[in-house]
Formats: sequence, structure tokens, C-alpha cells
Amino acid sequence: MLNRTNLFLAALLALQVVLLAVAVLSTTGTESRTIEPILADIATVEVDRLTIADNLEHQMTFARGDDGWVLPDADDFPLDSAKIDETLAKLAGMDTRRLVASNPANFARLEVKEDDFRRKITLRVGESSAVLYLGGSGGANTVYIRRAEDNEVYLGSGLSSWELSTQVSTWLDASYVNVPIDDVLELSVRREDGQFTFLRDGEDWTYAGLSEGQVFEDTRMPLILRNAASIRMQAPLGLEALDEYGLDVAPVVVDVRYRQLDDTPVEDAEDEAAPDDASSALPEYTEATYTLTFGAAMDDGDIVLKSSDAEYYVLVGDTVLNAFTNIVHDELVKTPEPASEGEAPASGE
Repeated sequence: MLNRTNLFLAALLALQVVLLAVAVLSTTGTESRTIEPILADIATVEVDRLTIADNLEHQMTFARGDDGWVLPDADDFPLDSAKIDETLAKLAGMDTRRLVASNPANFARLEVKEDDFRRKITLRVGESSAVLYLGGSGGANTVYIRRAEDNEVYLGSGLSSWELSTQVSTWLDASYVNVPIDDVLELSVRREDGQFTFLRDGEDWTYAGLSEGQVFEDTRMPLILRNAASIRMQAPLGLEALDEYGLDVAPVVVDVRYRQLDDTPVEDAEDEAAPDDASSALPEYTEATYTLTFGAAMDDGDIVLKSSDAEYYVLVGDTVLNAFTNIVHDELVKTPEPASEGEAPASGE
């Protein structure tokens, strides 16, 4: 019995030695592999041009200007520089720690192939550049990543392909018109088939096209107001009015008169009779007007728009234009039914 026990212990010890040797070899092999940034030769803080493309042939290019990132294809429209710098920092943090594949046969499956990818990122520094292919995800907040000239595919963390959107509006302040609806005083919609003018009357609205005895059916006013006072762009176009924008034959022009708080500083009054509590004074407003000129529909269906209060021509969704083209006079008025004559009271009442 003792000999068998000794044999068993000896065998167990031998197995542990083998396992320990394998572990040491594996650990040594891991430690011997150099871990370095995938963009080791690119200083992202020096990147002066960034291009993002997807597999649907959408592409956009950002350029670093003196005051931050801009959109060169739209006369240097300012972008959200903090967001772009944050994205570049995430790309700079990708390293070679987690090797996933090194055989080109796996590129399509991981979506990092030259003609089959989720995102293609081109970073330019002066005359040099680097191209990255970003693919699918190996888990939450991760992405497969490969440099164009290499076969190695790594799993990077802290970034997903969808964060590098090819929708320009996600990289800028998309608010184009932003006036509080309660501050709108008058709204006039001019079209080839006529004009529609609406005036604020306290908390209500009136319609200038009413005939005697008609009543304004104001159920469409919230939609009209919302699309005149708060507009988000799909993309900026530039500073120049091109013929293709179709603004010379604008289908719709909207004039908006509104009030704005007068924040002109008031000099300290020396009159001792002035009230001590300045906060009790009522706010003062001034009136202003802006004009929205709608143009042609572009190939993607978005509509050209120019606000008189903005420098840039932009693209907006067709739902903005539809809010004004769908206005129909007959749907804005109703004629109250005449009151029926009271019936003669029944006998005995």
C-alpha cells in the first residue's frame, strides 16, 4: 500500500512539474512579445487631416484649423473639436496587446478587409499618412482593428466602429435655428400659390386669411411653429449660394418676427429714488425678424435652406419644408354652425 501511495504522489509531482513548465513557457512567451501602440509612428496630436469612410460609400474629411477642427468641404464650417480630439486619443490608445488574427483569410469575417470593412480611417500628418480598418466587435466597447499595410488584426478596447459616424451632423452643433416658441410673435409663409400669415394673440394665435364669420382651426400651429423656430441641419453646405441650390425660385419663404430679451447693460442709476431691488424690474424685450429661404432638394432628398441670421447654407430634412408646403387654407378655417332655434316649451312647463 505504501509503495502505491508513493508512486501516486510521485506521478502527481511529475504532473505538477510539467504543468508548471508549460505555464512558465507560456508566461515567458507572452512577456517576450513587445506591446506597442498600433499607431506608434503617428502622433495623433499632430494629425492635420482625418477622413472617415464606411462600407456604403459615405465619406467625410476633417481638417485641423487654427482654432480647431473644421469641415473643408463646407468652407471650413466649425466642428466639435473636443469630440474629434477624444476620438483620436482613443485610436492612439489602441495597442498590439490582443492579437486576434494574422491570416488575410480572416479579414472578411472580422470586417477589416480592404473592400469589406465597417470604417476606414485615414490619418494624415503633413505628407505622411496611416490607414486603419475598423471592423466588428469582440465584445462591449471593443473593435477589431488593422493597419492597411499589416496582416495582424488586434482587438482594441474603449472604442466601437459606430462611434466614428459618417453623418456630419454628429460631429458639429447641428442647431441651425433656435428661438423659443413662446417668443415668436408673427409667422408668414410665402408660396407661389399664396401667403399664410399667423399672429400671436396672447396665448392663442389668429390667422389673417379668415373671412367674416370664420374661426381659425389652430391644430396645425404647433407643427408650423416648431419647424420655424427650431431647426437642426443635416449638413452644412458652405458660404456661397450655388445655382444648383435653387434659391432664386424658392418654393417657400418664411418670415418670423419674434421677441428677444434685451440684455443691454443698464448703467447704475444715481437717483436715490430708484428701487433698491433691481431684480423686481420687469424684463425688457426687443423685436427682431429672420427669413428662412428654402431651395431645391438634393440627391439624398434633403432640402437646401438659408436663414438670414446665419452665414452658412445648409441641408435640412424634408419634413421641415413639408410643414409649410402642407398648409392648406381650407384646413385652417371653420365656419361655426348656426345655433338652432330653441324649441317651444312643452305645455305645462
